[in-house]
Amino acid sequence: MTENTTLSEAKRDGKAQAAADKAYRKASRPWFKKKRFILPLVLVLIMIVSSIANGGKSTSSAPVAPAANAPEAAAAAAPAAPAQAAAPAQAAPEVLQVEAGQILEDFKGNEAAADARYKGKILQVTGYVDKVDTEFLDKDQYVVRVDNGDKYTFLHVNCNDVPAARAATIAPESAITVRGTFQDGGDLGVELKACEVL
Repeated sequence: MTENTTLSEAKRDGKAQAAADKAYRKASRPWFKKKRFILPLVLVLIMIVSSIANGGKSTSSAPVAPAANAPEAAAAAAPAAPAQAAAPAQAAPEVLQVEAGQILEDFKGNEAAADARYKGKILQVTGYVDKVDTEFLDKDQYVVRVDNGDKYTFLHVNCNDVPAARAATIAPESAITVRGTFQDGGDLGVELKACEVL
C-alpha cells in the first residue's frame, strides 16, 4: 500500500513539475512571441499596408488651389460675375395643392401614374391630423400623419422632419395643411420630406 501511495504521489509530483515547467517556459517567452502582442501587431501592420496601398489618397474631391494663384483666380472670376447676373433667376419650384384623401386614392388606384404625377414636386396637402409621433431613427424630429378624417383609414400622408416645438402645438383630429417635397408613395402611404406645417 505504501508503494502504491508513493507511486501515485510521484506521478502527481511529476505532473505538477511538468505543469510548472510549462508555465515557466510560457512566462519566460519573449514579449513578441506572446499572443496578446502578436494579434494587435498584425492588425496594425494590415492598417499600414492598406494605407500605403491607397497611396495617401484623400476622400475629398475638391482640388485645393495654391494661395499664390488666389489673385489670378479672383481676376478670372470677376468677368464671369456680370454674365451670371444677366442670367434669368430660376423659377420657384411648382407647388401642387392636393387633398390627403385624393393623393392616397391616387396611389391606391395606380401607383405608377401617381409616382409620375407627384415625383419631384412640392406638395401642399390638406387633411386631418391622425397622429403625431416621433421618427423611427431621430427622436428629435416628428412625423405628422395626415389623412382624410375617416376613422378606419389605413394609409396616411406622413409629414416628416417636423421640429418638436412645432409638433407639440398640433391637436389630433384637427384640420391641417402641410407642405413638403414628395419622397415616396405606395402601399404604406405617402412620404413627404422636409415637411412644414402651415
